[in-house]
Amino acid sequence: MRYATFLHLAREGWFLLVPLGLAGLGLALLLDSNWPWMLALALAGLLALSLRDRDRKVPPQPLGLVAPADGRIVHRRECHDPYLDRAAIRLSLRLDRRGVYYLRAPTEGTLMEIKTGRGQGRHPQSSWLRTDEGDDIVLVVSEGSLLGQRPCNAGFGQRLGQGRRCGMRRLARQIDLFIPATCRVDVALGEHVRAGSDVLATMVHNVPMAAAKEAV
Repeated sequence: MRYATFLHLAREGWFLLVPLGLAGLGLALLLDSNWPWMLALALAGLLALSLRDRDRKVPPQPLGLVAPADGRIVHRRECHDPYLDRAAIRLSLRLDRRGVYYLRAPTEGTLMEIKTGRGQGRHPQSSWLRTDEGDDIVLVVSEGSLLGQRPCNAGFGQRLGQGRRCGMRRLARQIDLFIPATCRVDVALGEHVRAGSDVLATMVHNVPMAAAKEAV
């Protein structure tokens, strides 16, 4: 899934910039003054800056899990994954308020549908990626909101590329990643990471579970 940007600004930024600019211009002409026009442009510019996006250099690590957003690691621990009912490692990322607007896929894989038990409802703000090797990665918005959308805003069965744009941050404040318990975690608590370029963990295959736990 690809998102086109112009001047590194998400399309939501242009939806704010253009109407506010036109409204300010109309008000300035109506009042025969320049200050409403300048004020509208300044406000639109500030709002648009919060919706910026820049290309990132994805590291050449096919088994590496890259950060889905700019932020800081606030949690890393073994746990039970309630979405796929398995042992997992949970990594929590507190999103940077000044970070890029688009979310990025942590790994290359196919977007799967998360189903829950009868009467439990669904999880519209979670996304499940399955790699070609059979590794399962779940992204969950644990704080804030994506306004009803999933972190990976694509159709089920669609393939996503590692570090590629897959959705929008919107009002999300924290994202949890549930990754296989055999992964080697490559980040420390409190570490700041960049979306699409910094590796959070590495998927490890054909190793005893005890050896994998030592790396967490």
